[in-house]
Amino acid sequence: MKAQTNALTVIIVGGGMIGLSAALGLRQQGHRVHMVERSGRPTYSEQTELRVSALAHHSRALLQNLGVWQKLPAERLGPYTGMQVWDHDSFGEICFAAAEVDADDLGAIVENRVLEQALWDAAEASGVVMHAEEEVTAHQVDAEHAHVTLNSGQQLHGDYLIAADGARSAIRERAKLPISFWDYEQTGIVAVIETEQPHQGVARQVFLPTGPVAWLPLHDPHHVSLVWSADSDYAQQLLADDDKTFIHQLQAASDQCLGTLQLASQRVGFPLRMQYAQRWLQDRLLIIGDAAHSIHPLAGQGANLGFGDVIDLLAVFEQSPSQRSLRGWERKRKAAALTMITAMEAFKRGFGSANPLLKLVRGVGFKVANSTAPIKRMLVKAALGE
Repeated sequence: MKAQTNALTVIIVGGGMIGLSAALGLRQQGHRVHMVERSGRPTYSEQTELRVSALAHHSRALLQNLGVWQKLPAERLGPYTGMQVWDHDSFGEICFAAAEVDADDLGAIVENRVLEQALWDAAEASGVVMHAEEEVTAHQVDAEHAHVTLNSGQQLHGDYLIAADGARSAIRERAKLPISFWDYEQTGIVAVIETEQPHQGVARQVFLPTGPVAWLPLHDPHHVSLVWSADSDYAQQLLADDDKTFIHQLQAASDQCLGTLQLASQRVGFPLRMQYAQRWLQDRLLIIGDAAHSIHPLAGQGANLGFGDVIDLLAVFEQSPSQRSLRGWERKRKAAALTMITAMEAFKRGFGSANPLLKLVRGVGFKVANSTAPIKRMLVKAALGE
């Protein structure tokens, strides 16, 4: 990272992956950084964490530049070299391989808490001032400064305030930044699944009329992270089912792609909602990550969008940031988020129907894409985040 000669003081609220990577990157540029996080230092156990992210190459490159990716335990990473996507009860299927674009892999599955702990430790070691178990009770920004008050009574003063405090961002709400949103009327169910057949480093996803089911390969060749996005009524039924009934439903959805399946963890559900802030910049306040945008998990691009926010923001802060350069950052990132939101909505609507004619059209589309090299390469590059 390029050292910053005109050091600024930046206050970041939210110690998740996106906030911590921004804090570490800004500190490595020479800025003074305060990190405010309502919880303490992230920790994880020997058990596989339920929340994972599929990181594209640009996200991994950022983490490598920050010196964090190299420190992650290999046994908690799941690089994947292939993808298989199909339409349930249809001939429609498409398969991607990293070798088709001369890449070693298409991305890597990482447990969120594992990455967050590594980022926290690196940020703290770099000199980021950590305000753990603290919340912002008030903030004020103007054209020149940013100020926050913490629940302990401490006041922080800086040049910029960055909100990375999630989809329910209190900073965004307090600033009255307007948002557009709609409820997907689906619930995401996550769990760790043990498979009879090895996953072979392939990420798999099937589209059902009630929503997509994804099996993401973990380091253990017989363990995958399940992300099942289902219409809310059906999802509540799945969460209420006993383990045997749940696995029976999952087995039917899997088309036996990984043999017999078993639960290797508890199941947890969370509501799915699209959200998009209409303004990401207000004087010296910026919002990034889920505070600015949240999308359907069917393509696993939520974290990658957030890391994209950080990459472009660090490029602005390498120089002396101005309202003009930050407006340019805002326009670029809003365009990227809107493109992804539109694509996810098209996928959800396009595959969320059991209409026989639509299934036929989808099947033909899959077959054409799978057998047409230029289209296939384009789709693989999209999977790589390029």
